[in-house]
Amino acid sequence: MIINRFDQQQAGAYTCRPIPPQNVQSPSVSLTMGHSPRSTSIAVFPAGELSEGGSVTLTCSSDAAPPVESFAWFKDMESGSIPDSFSPQLHLSYLKYTDRGEYYCVARNSLGTDRSGSLFLNVTYSPKNTHVWVSPQRDIREGSHANLSCISHAYPPPSRYNWYRIMGDQVVANGHYQNLTFPSVGAQHAGQYYCIASNRLGSQSSLVSSLTVLYPPKNTSILARPSSVVDAGRPLTLTCSSQAYPAVDNFTWHRLTLDGGTVQSWATKSGPVFTFSEVSPGESGQYYCEAKNRIGAHSSPVLTVRVRGRLKVIALASAVGVSAGLITLTVAVMISKNMHRVDMETIEDVNKRPPVTPETICHESAEQTHPVRKGKMSDIPEEPDDLSDTSHPSIIPLMDAPPIKGVSGRCSASNLVSVHYSQMSSPDQVQEETRHQNNT
Repeated sequence: MIINRFDQQQAGAYTCRPIPPQNVQSPSVSLTMGHSPRSTSIAVFPAGELSEGGSVTLTCSSDAAPPVESFAWFKDMESGSIPDSFSPQLHLSYLKYTDRGEYYCVARNSLGTDRSGSLFLNVTYSPKNTHVWVSPQRDIREGSHANLSCISHAYPPPSRYNWYRIMGDQVVANGHYQNLTFPSVGAQHAGQYYCIASNRLGSQSSLVSSLTVLYPPKNTSILARPSSVVDAGRPLTLTCSSQAYPAVDNFTWHRLTLDGGTVQSWATKSGPVFTFSEVSPGESGQYYCEAKNRIGAHSSPVLTVRVRGRLKVIALASAVGVSAGLITLTVAVMISKNMHRVDMETIEDVNKRPPVTPETICHESAEQTHPVRKGKMSDIPEEPDDLSDTSHPSIIPLMDAPPIKGVSGRCSASNLVSVHYSQMSSPDQVQEETRHQNNT
C-alpha cells in the first residue's frame, strides 16, 4: 500500500491479511504524523524587574515529533551560541549590566529546527563607564564653540547630572545638565572638568578631563631688575612675561632712543630675559618686547630705562678730593717752614735787641710779623715725612735764655721766663739739640 500526501487523518494502526480471506492476520503497524519543532517559546522566572546582582532562569519549550533532541541559546543576534547552553533552561546567576539584552533559543529534532522569538531581558543597574566627551576633537581656539558631554551607561537612564571644575585647591559646581556648552569659549574657561551621573540605583563620577583653549599672547609686560633707573656699570635685567597657550616660542626686543631716534630690535628664541652685564648711559631708552606663538602675537607697554653716569661723578669727586688733599698738605708744609724760620729770626732779634729799661720790661708786648712768601704752589719744596703739623709753646729755662742787659729794679732777670712759640721738633731734632746744649 502506498500513501501519498500522508497527513494526520491517515495516522493510525495498520494490519494486513491474505486474499481469499483466511484466518491469518499480520501484526498491526502504527503510523503517526511526525514534524520538526514548532511553536518554540521562552518563559522567564522570576517575572518582573531584574536588578543587578540578582538571578533569573529562562526556559525554552517546543512542539516536535519526534521530541526535540537539543536546544541552543543566543544573545543579541551574536554569531555564536552561548557556551554550555544546550539544555532547555538557561540559568543566569548574579546578574550584571552586561547581561541586559535580547535572548532566543533554537530547538532541533531529526526532522528539523525551530527558532523562538526574542525575549528582552531588562536588567536595571546604576551608571557605568561615565566619562566626559569633549567636542570638537581638534584644536579649540578662543572664541569658537565648545561642548562637554557627560556620557554614562545606566538603566534606567541617568536622571541627574552634575558638573564640577577644579580651580587650584577648590572644586566649583558648574552646571546640572548632560551637556556643558560654551558658545564662545575663552581662555578663562580652560581647565579641568568632571561630571557625576545619577539614577535611582546609584551614581558614578567620571575621570577628570581637560578643556584646552588655544589663544595668542596677552597681558604682556616688562619687569626691570633692580630698577628702571640704574647707575652706570651696574647689571640690568629686563624680563618679558606673557600669558599664552601654547607657550610663547619667540620674543623680540625693541628699543626707542630717548631723543626719538630709530628703533633698534633684537630677536631671541632663548627666553624672555634680556641682560646687560654692565649697563652704560648710552643704553638709556624706551624698551618693549613682542611675544609670539603659533596663534598670534602681542606687544608690551613701553618701559623707560634711565642710566645715571655714576662712575663719572665718582671719578670726578675722587680727583677733586685728591687735589684738595694735596693742596692742604702743601699749604701745611709751607706754613710749617715759615713758622720754623720765624722762630729762628726771633732768637736772633732777641740777641740784637737794645737794652730795655726796668719801667718797660714788664709791660712790653712784642708783635711779630711773619713774612708772607710769594710764588707758585709747585715751587714749595717738600718737607720730611716726620714733620708734625702741630705748634706748641716751648718753655726755655732762664739760664739758657739770652742775657738781658740793663735790667734792674722790681723786675729782675731772675724773675724772667722766656716763652717762644715754635713748631714741635721731631725726635731726631730733639736729640740734635740736646747734643748741641751739652757741647755748649
